Amino acid sequence: MKKAIFCAAMLAVVVSGLWAKKTPDLYDEKKMHPTDRSGLEKFLGTNRYDVFDEAVMYITPVFGKTKAKRGNFIYRRGTDVAGFRIYYDTTAYTVEMAQEPRKICCDAIDKYMEDFAEKRLDKSAKKEKTRKIYGSAPGYQEYGVAMNMMNYRAKPKFNFGYAFVNGNPYFVIHVDKAKNLALEGKSTDLPNLESIAQNYYFTRAQAQKLKEFISEENIGGYHAEEEAKLEKMKADAEADVYVESDSEEDYTERDDYTEIKTKEKKNAKNKEEQNPENAEDAY
Repeated sequence: MKKAIFCAAMLAVVVSGLWAKKTPDLYDEKKMHPTDRSGLEKFLGTNRYDVFDEAVMYITPVFGKTKAKRGNFIYRRGTDVAGFRIYYDTTAYTVEMAQEPRKICCDAIDKYMEDFAEKRLDKSAKKEKTRKIYGSAPGYQEYGVAMNMMNYRAKPKFNFGYAFVNGNPYFVIHVDKAKNLALEGKSTDLPNLESIAQNYYFTRAQAQKLKEFISEENIGGYHAEEEAKLEKMKADAEADVYVESDSEEDYTERDDYTEIKTKEKKNAKNKEEQNPENAEDAY
């Protein structure tokens, strides 16, 4: 019996290890922070992503009532990651999703729209249940005291559902609290500053705008444009090849041109010194 339990436990460990290997990190460091950024850009927190149209939604601050907030849609260049950035209370946050999480979010918005139209939204249900009813997905966030100083990052779970606020139903993205990965493994006296739990509420019009931006049709188009630009830069670089020539017209491009001209001037000066009649009168 003990042997059977031990074998079952070992099998579970092996299966768990295989599953971990098959589940890639959608937001690995190299992908999210490419090395082509300059030191100044890294210090200032710039050139991380492209900023697009205004994104409007509602948030519930830690203290106070639910209120409308304005942010921006963002796309991380050269990747499949997109979402929005906004101030939540006094902290700037991004809400970013890779391709599969974006699809889950878009499907959740479609389900919300359908449930809204068919009047299937349950006003009496608990928010803890309904705000996760349409599924969840791994997400990515950067956060900090300002938009250009988001030096912390986290990989929380994003939950999709709906919630009633003041009697009205909203599509909601509930973000779980998560640890700060920027300080992981570092020796510092700074507090962990983990991300807080967040709730982003969208009207039907706002949810539709979010879906249109993060849809694969839209983000895939941006990604294709980036790939085309990179291919053109590569082709231009390969075409810009220097070819040496021995013709007189191209002689100035040779490395020994300066040396030859120096020798010619020196020879001319020697000839002038050998012919006094050509020299100026001495004073």
